[in-house]
Amino acid sequence: MTAVALHCDVLVLGAGPAGMAAAAAARESGAEVVCVDLFACPGGQYHMQPPSASGAFGATSQVVEGRAAERRCRELGVRFLERTEVFWAEPGFATFANQAGSPVAIRSDAMVVASGAMERAVPFKGWTLPGVMTAGGAQRLIKASNAAPGRNVVLAGSGPFLLAVANTFGTAGLKLDFYVEMQRPRLSALALLARNPGRLAEAAKLMRGLRRSGARVLPGHQVVEALGDGRLEAVRIAPLDASGRPRMHDSFTVENIDALCVGYGFRPVIDVTSLLHAAHHFDDALGGWVCSVDEAQATTVPGLFAAGEATGIGGAVPARLSGRLAGLHAAAFTGRRGVQGEVASLRGQLRGARNFAAGLARLFPFPGHLIEQLGEDETICRCEDVKASDISAAISDGAADAFGVKMWTRAGMGPCQGRICGTALSEMLARRLGQPVSDTGYNRPHMPLRPVPLAVADAALGLMSELEEG
Repeated sequence: MTAVALHCDVLVLGAGPAGMAAAAAARESGAEVVCVDLFACPGGQYHMQPPSASGAFGATSQVVEGRAAERRCRELGVRFLERTEVFWAEPGFATFANQAGSPVAIRSDAMVVASGAMERAVPFKGWTLPGVMTAGGAQRLIKASNAAPGRNVVLAGSGPFLLAVANTFGTAGLKLDFYVEMQRPRLSALALLARNPGRLAEAAKLMRGLRRSGARVLPGHQVVEALGDGRLEAVRIAPLDASGRPRMHDSFTVENIDALCVGYGFRPVIDVTSLLHAAHHFDDALGGWVCSVDEAQATTVPGLFAAGEATGIGGAVPARLSGRLAGLHAAAFTGRRGVQGEVASLRGQLRGARNFAAGLARLFPFPGHLIEQLGEDETICRCEDVKASDISAAISDGAADAFGVKMWTRAGMGPCQGRICGTALSEMLARRLGQPVSDTGYNRPHMPLRPVPLAVADAALGLMSELEEG
């Protein structure tokens, strides 16, 4: 077990578009920068590097841009800690992590949290069957191994990310059987692109990828059930009425399906910013609970900055812009003022990028009402095997927020710490209690943020004491 104890000016958590932009900006300003990331190679989901540069994804713009961003960071002297998972952080920016079984302790003078997002899961009948996965999981599988998630695949849900996943199938030369999107085409989508002509080429590329996948496209439809005995074998699809509810009498079953990939957008990962007592607010269009920041990407905690999806779902463009702003201001917080002249321009570009993201969110609103279709015997929390009926009983007994349900049922106490079930739990609470989703709260972080061996946790905590004494 190799222990690592470090001190730096700026610690960046996450090496996706926002994290690498923040790391480069802070380093250009003269700060000593450490960038921590869970994966073996910087890039995040968006810039994920394929195993071979000669493969189907080796020359795609996302891969090339990610490779260039990583190279720029390394040339500047950013220190990357890959395969490193943060399991705890304390006020004053003492951060503890597990690097592939070895303890890591980092003391920093400022921190940029660019922790990205997770998919906003919505349970449905049969969603726990083997063969059912998230759309992002399918995309990562294809990019990492160029392997399809199944022989006969349905991609379903709602939102622009579905198009990106379909394009991944098309780029890899893999077949999609059905593409099931809840929303129907609207003129407002064309109007949004017309106001943002720089995005037309990207939209066209995604549509070409969908066509290459060979999928039968079903707009205004929803997968209402996954069917199978022990594993996925079929899916039931229903058209939606004008209110977005399935017309079950017109539903039909597609047989011989062995992979169902479902996506309804993303939710920000805010465990570290929450742990460090930064303020958060609820915005359904931005993914739910987001970290609150000002124009400098500063949180309410001095020296703590946040960027990218942690401050609201918006995609790679606002992530990079907000990351650069956060890196510049984090470096300035530590007394480094190397690069400041571009701040006004960055803020203007970021406003434009966020306006486009807000327009997309209006086109694809999160379908929280789907939770109303769930039967009482369906699982909500996979980790602790908590069913909808258990949550209903807790509400009847007096639970009035996410924390109350957690205490009653253990929903959110498992290894994922509510990251998967949190959205469904909040939506269910809000509808049963007749209150806004924002009033239900969210799962507060506890030690550890991620599963970690006790020996590694103990050693990492001990490293901080040595670091402070040194």
